[in-house]
Amino acid sequence: MKPILSHRFIQGIVAVFILLAVMLIMYPPEIEFFKKTSEFAVQLMFGLLILSLIFLIFNQTQLMFVGMCAAGFLAFYLKTASNSNMILPHDNNLPKVKLAHFNLSSFQPYDPEFKTLILGTGCEIISFQEYTPDWDAYISKELKYDFPYIQKMVRIDLFGMAIYSKEQIKQAKTFYYNEVPNLHLELDSGLQKINIITSYITPPTLVSKTLHPKEHLDRVKKYIMELNNPTIALGDFNQVYWTSEIKDFRDKTKMNNSRRNISPTAKAPYDHIFYSSTIECIKFDEIKDSKQNHLGIAGTFQTKTSVSNPAILRTIGFEDETKPN
Repeated sequence: MKPILSHRFIQGIVAVFILLAVMLIMYPPEIEFFKKTSEFAVQLMFGLLILSLIFLIFNQTQLMFVGMCAAGFLAFYLKTASNSNMILPHDNNLPKVKLAHFNLSSFQPYDPEFKTLILGTGCEIISFQEYTPDWDAYISKELKYDFPYIQKMVRIDLFGMAIYSKEQIKQAKTFYYNEVPNLHLELDSGLQKINIITSYITPPTLVSKTLHPKEHLDRVKKYIMELNNPTIALGDFNQVYWTSEIKDFRDKTKMNNSRRNISPTAKAPYDHIFYSSTIECIKFDEIKDSKQNHLGIAGTFQTKTSVSNPAILRTIGFEDETKPN
């Protein structure tokens, strides 16, 4: 291997292939195959680190440098797409919002451990997707006493959804993207009103002339941009959080990602929780069964203790000066 890699022409080709692979992962063309391969960004990053060590063993320092730089670029790219906090914020003793999200396709119908798992999350708000009539009959019976406030859209297709809450729902709306529902709930955290948006973004398998993931995400993005209070958006977005569409969604809505990282051996995450900058995520969990199969996600959020936060200004007796009279 060493004599082959000693040729500058071969070194150039290898370097070009490494850089090309990184570029295709970071900026895939609008072709489903390349979009699917971009989900393996974490695996490619670790693969490049291993490859760089192999180059070092064979004394190919230039290729090692290229591999390490490429892995570094990927690591930086993934970190900017995930939660940027190096450490999670501390509990500030202000009211919390604890919520979880599940896609019901992850469960066996009428699973006897279903209720135990849901209650075991300790969350006040539970989001369900792929909420069909069969699941509605079962969940409504099992959770009606623990979660008395319910907003649901029961459907026989993939776009059924529901939110079960222990806290009173102040207001509930449904907005649509080409007949695909998105739920909007307004809750009172005890310090300020918080918007909860749950969406099931059109999966690639259902793309048609009337349904497209980017257009659906744009619809949700524009809706959130018109809201005044802090917002938590969650659901199955059916794409990894480092795609250009998700990054644009977060950039325009000024929302943060709850997820800090993922394991290189884990399945690419499609379910996400994003939140406004005036609140902060103090805990994020992947919910798994006894066999380590992914079932859902959960997060705990609190009001950020910043003097520029309107909720804090109101608490100490000052109104937000930027708010028009």
